[in-house]
Amino acid sequence: MAPWLYQAPVLVSLAVWVYGPLVFTGVLSLLEWDLTSPDRSFVGLDNYRRLAEEPEFPHALTRTGLYVLAMLPFATVVPMALAVMLWKRPGRASDTYRSLLFLPVVLAPVATALAWRFILDPLGGVVNLTLGGLGLPEQDWLGDPDTALWAISLITAGKFVALNMLLYGAALASLDGRALDAARVDGATEWEITRHLVVPQLTGTTVLMSFLCVVFAGQWTFTNIAVLTQGGPDNSTDNAYLRLYTYAFVFFDAGTGAAAAVAIVVLLTVLFAVSAPLRRRHARP
Repeated sequence: MAPWLYQAPVLVSLAVWVYGPLVFTGVLSLLEWDLTSPDRSFVGLDNYRRLAEEPEFPHALTRTGLYVLAMLPFATVVPMALAVMLWKRPGRASDTYRSLLFLPVVLAPVATALAWRFILDPLGGVVNLTLGGLGLPEQDWLGDPDTALWAISLITAGKFVALNMLLYGAALASLDGRALDAARVDGATEWEITRHLVVPQLTGTTVLMSFLCVVFAGQWTFTNIAVLTQGGPDNSTDNAYLRLYTYAFVFFDAGTGAAAAVAIVVLLTVLFAVSAPLRRRHARP
């Protein structure tokens, strides 16, 4: 019993805070409830049928996929490049740059979103004032359906860059320096060393960062969407998590909101299972 007693706090925490709410959400997705009435009626799969028949949720899932594609380079290529550059120039300046780049993770998401509202303001925002000073056309970045989704993506991308840069830095710290030194002795340039030795050894980390982008892109954009656009204009910035919130806490349809949550969990589980062979193939020993 001793091993189980040592693991008991973690197992109880998982049961209470993770699997318990997940099971409750699955049960709630089979009910009709307005969050206030004591009456809950069993409706079976009607909530899931409603999700499939209404165009809003499939549209929101598609938008979530666009967010993932827009932020994938900022979750992999950009933080990898920054981490490699800082790794090659160790010292106090490198630590300072790393701390400054990590600020988007530390700052409160709502405060960051409000700051971006003023920066992207179509009348007196810093971005449009700069464009006007350069003689370039100004844009309503958050009010135009053609630019709103990409603006939200770029705002959220800073958090991916900051966090993943540290994860890439941790992976770089564990590399075998003897192979790099041998390549330098053989006359290889720093670019050749980075391309043929460093980057291939970061493949496993890149696969992991890509999967984390799929998992968290929709969640991390939720705050920026809720503060800046509320899903508009014309639902161009809507995503699955905002749609879930709208069903449950705007329309007070807890059953449909729970069904949307279960659908998201199932979709992510399928993606996790499909990507498992790829992640195992590139896992570091």
